[in-house]
Amino acid sequence: MSFGYEATAQDSIDIDADSGWPALSTAEFRKHRRIPEFYEEAVIADSLNRSALEVQKQIIKYTMKDNTDVSFALVNGVPDFNDAEQSVYRGAVYARSHSDLMGYFSSVDQKPSGNNKADDVNQQDAILAQSNRSVRLLLGLGRAGVQLL
Repeated sequence: MSFGYEATAQDSIDIDADSGWPALSTAEFRKHRRIPEFYEEAVIADSLNRSALEVQKQIIKYTMKDNTDVSFALVNGVPDFNDAEQSVYRGAVYARSHSDLMGYFSSVDQKPSGNNKADDVNQQDAILAQSNRSVRLLLGLGRAGVQLL
């Protein structure tokens, strides 16, 4: 008799498969970000959808400006990314989603005595910064910048 948790396989959910944006999946997200199997696929898919929309809005808002110098063209309002840019896009979305889900993860799997919210917030900010650096890379910007208002 075993008291350990044994996860049942969940079907992967595809995100943005037909939108023109690079396709994402909950299975790939789990693999790349080492997300445990016992988190619901629907919760992860919702977070990926939110994160993809945030990243897409950032990219479109910036590329609509006249003074942009991006390496990709917009086709029907969607960037035509090469393979490397698709990888960077997926990394941006997956990092943002990971950061988004960290509060959920910590509330699910930590005992009160081991819960250190200060560390969670610092880690969450660091992961969100990964996403922001990836978006800046796609837009041809440096790691940090200053702009006039």
